[in-house]
Amino acid sequence: MIIASYVFGFLGILCTVIIYQQKSRKGLLFSKLTSDVVWFMHYFFLGAYSGAAIAAIGAVRELVFVNKDKKWGRHILWLPFFIIISIICTVFTWKNIFCICTCIASILSVISFYIGVPKVSRIMSFPISGCMLTYDIANLSIAGIVNEIMSVTSSIVGYIRHDKKTSFIGDKNEKR
Repeated sequence: MIIASYVFGFLGILCTVIIYQQKSRKGLLFSKLTSDVVWFMHYFFLGAYSGAAIAAIGAVRELVFVNKDKKWGRHILWLPFFIIISIICTVFTWKNIFCICTCIASILSVISFYIGVPKVSRIMSFPISGCMLTYDIANLSIAGIVNEIMSVTSSIVGYIRHDKKTSFIGDKNEKR
């Protein structure tokens, strides 16, 4: 099981680095969806069930938010729904105080990806990565620790490549 967690963890790192290099909202969400599926497997095999539950919620969240151009996908109730589900999953998978970190990261991710502006997602990745780094250290997820360092690095690179000359919410030429 531990070897499988390492394999999925290092595949997850590759997936995560790609996320913050996306220029469009759909590209960002599809990359995040792939990443969440792989991270679900990593945390599941590691026995870190709060992380696995939050990754599964993330995968469903991305499926909904990628369809924000459809009436059902842009419904305002998705935001509180995913926040509440994150809290419920944290309660049911509670192992220790560090599980709160996954809940905070999930809530921030929900808000970030609901807004749907890649620049905002890149900026929000910093507190999200901080929460997940804390959880990964507590659960001895070496791949997770490396992932969060790479995620922050990728966010910085993505910010420099795409955002440093635009306002906080983006510009009219940004792809959504």
